[in-house]
Amino acid sequence: MGFRLKVTGGKDVEFNEGIITAVNFLAETPNATNARSTDLGVVMKISGRINFSLGAEVEDSTVELANWALMPSDQANCYRNVQVQVVSGGQIVRQYTYPNAFVMDYMEDLNDEEGVGTFHLLLKQKKDLTDKVELKGNFEA
Repeated sequence: MGFRLKVTGGKDVEFNEGIITAVNFLAETPNATNARSTDLGVVMKISGRINFSLGAEVEDSTVELANWALMPSDQANCYRNVQVQVVSGGQIVRQYTYPNAFVMDYMEDLNDEEGVGTFHLLLKQKKDLTDKVELKGNFEA
């Protein structure tokens, strides 16, 4: 199984299989409720490898993810379109689309033993546009 990530709405970022190592999808409601709440949040955590490019042969797109995380809320492109595809056997088996996602947290783990870093991106859909999130499956071969 592999994952593809595409972020548009600022400087585009795209990762194919081999970079993204894990994707966690969460539809969250408040824990202190006794009935279905209208206060629904949609969150996604994406983890992957940072492949450093010596001599800048290939652009390191994780730099753009980090810059997006630093963007203040008064800039229009702090909200971006995020699409994640889950791929199995060369076929897309699930697709998540967050049309107005923003970065809640971004973290990079680097160490001198492995030579490869990892990143963790925590995204959330803008709350007043939660109904715009798309989750698709059952794609035809």
